Parts: sequence; C-alpha cells; structure tokens
Amino acid sequence: MVLKLVNDREIWDLFVDASPHGLLFHKWDYITITAQHTGYRLLPYGVYKGEELVCLVPLYFKNVHGMKMLFSPPPMQAVVPYQGLVLEKGFDRLKLGKKEAAMDLVAADLSAEIEAIAPHYFSLILVPGCIDVLQFLWRGYAPKVHYTYTIDLSRPIETIQGDFHYKLRNKIRRAEKAGMDLVRSTDVSLLYTSLVERFSQPEMKIPMVSKRYFEDLFRAYPEHLATYYLYDREGALTGAVATQEYHRFLLWMGTPRLEGVQAENEYLQWLLVQRAQSEGYRTFENIGANTPELNSFKSRFCSDLEIYMEVSQKDRVGALAEWAYSSIINKPWLKRRVVPYIE
Repeated sequence: MVLKLVNDREIWDLFVDASPHGLLFHKWDYITITAQHTGYRLLPYGVYKGEELVCLVPLYFKNVHGMKMLFSPPPMQAVVPYQGLVLEKGFDRLKLGKKEAAMDLVAADLSAEIEAIAPHYFSLILVPGCIDVLQFLWRGYAPKVHYTYTIDLSRPIETIQGDFHYKLRNKIRRAEKAGMDLVRSTDVSLLYTSLVERFSQPEMKIPMVSKRYFEDLFRAYPEHLATYYLYDREGALTGAVATQEYHRFLLWMGTPRLEGVQAENEYLQWLLVQRAQSEGYRTFENIGANTPELNSFKSRFCSDLEIYMEVSQKDRVGALAEWAYSSIINKPWLKRRVVPYIE
C-alpha cells in the first residue's frame, strides 16, 4: 500500500459518503474549516492499494516553539469527539483475517509517515464501530477507551420509550401536556449565547470555541447541521441543541437546563428521537458519556453504550507539554492566550 495526500475534494467526499465509518466530521469542508480555525496544517492522507483508495486519514499538524503535534482530531473540547480512519465501503463485510491484513497495511503506512514527521505528541481517535487497534498496539501506540451513548432506532418507538427511566417518562408526559413548539433552524446564535453563559461559570475550566467556527460549518452544511429551539406557549425559549444529521442522528451540542425550566430538556430530546426515527436514521447518538456530570441525565434515555478507541504516542517532551496544559495553563484567561481559536 501507499500513503499519499488527497487534495481532490470530490474524491474525498465520495469516499466518505460510501464508507460505513464516514461521518460529517470527516467531510472535506468540515476538516478544512476545522484546520483553518484551529491553526493546524491539514494533512488529508489517503491509503492506496495500487490505484484503489482504501482508507482516508485526516491529520492535523502544528509546530509550537519546536514542539510538534499531530492529531486527528485536534483537541477542541469534544466539539469534534473523533475522526481517525475512514475505511473503504466494503470493509465491514470482509472476513476477520482480511480485515486484520488490511488494518496491518494501513497501520504500517501510517506509522511510517508518523515516524517521518516525528511528532512529540500524536493522537488518533477513531469513530464508534472502528475499534480494532491491535495493529497500532503492536507498533507501540498506547490505547485508550472512550464511550458514547446511543439508541437503536430500528425498534418500535414504544419500545424505545419503554427503555427510558420511569421518572423520565413521567416528565415527558407532563411536558407534552404543557404544549410546546419545536423550531428547526440554521441560526446558531441563541444556542451559542447559552453555551457561552454556561462555559463562563467559574467551575468550567474550558472556554468556548469561536462562534465563527460554528457559523462557517453551518454555512457549509445547512442540510446536515441544525439547531433546534423549544419554546413554551408564551414564546419563551426553554431548550436548545445542535445536531448532525448525516449517516446517524447525532446530538452534538446542548445547553444546560435553563433557569426555571423543569422538564423541557428531556422533552426536547424525546422529540428529536422521534424525528430521527421518522427520517429513517438507524442510530441516535448522544455525545457526552465521558463527562461524569452528564451521565445520570443521558443514561436515562439511551439503551446502549458504545466504545470508541484512541491510540496515542508521546515522548518526554510531549508528556511534559500534556501535563503542563492540563495542570498549569488550564485556566480560561491563560488558555485564551495559547489557544487562538477559542473566544
């Protein structure tokens, strides 16, 4: 196999569209907008078997004062939770031996390129469903397991609701009686304002990503990105979330519970579960299983817990930088000075 840069947007997006592991996070405009706003150099690699493209790997490179970093995705406080490998259309239908042989060739070519770049810190976070990282482990990369909540939408809607916690079902029934209006929009302003208020609170260590980043993404993908606003009978906003609707219905970002609101966040999510199923999606994903303060809320909805894998490698310089970033400069006012793409 051969690893080389793919600079053709059409070839890239057609491959992502066909791949069982392709998500909106992988699309050409998405990765280029992400690189632009984070200040990383995008390295859109493709792995070829002869003339056949068999895997895509969007990598992001940055050299900060001599420390070289290589990521997929770049660290963006879970705004892009995973990217990593995009495997070819028929990969999941291969027998295990052929899968492992293909992964070995992908890992070999990618590892050779990583060694040539020689980053002090490398991290590759793969999508749910792409969990075979054995070939990377055998090459000395360290594994880490992450989690995400999902709902299987192939079941009857009554069965899905029956899996909810009984207190959650009661809250949804009360909200239904209250009468509310769900509005789909491509305007991220209200959602972003609510998120900024949440992240500005003293206990939150991480500032927000730039609003311009989200606006650029929404302009690029008006059919696949949306904000949903829930209003009560008096027209007051009671809930807001952003979704990605491409290959799976992904609950991407949400506001904290608004002051004075009782069950509207629960009702908003329930409406979206119903919407996703009616539009033919097979999976509803609710990002946030790795955030302890959100688990008790999200687990009341979701019937499944999926894993996704990260493989990483860092030398002493990279390990020291990671410790310094998380322990010393993990203050909003200071982080704004060293991470240019946050507000």
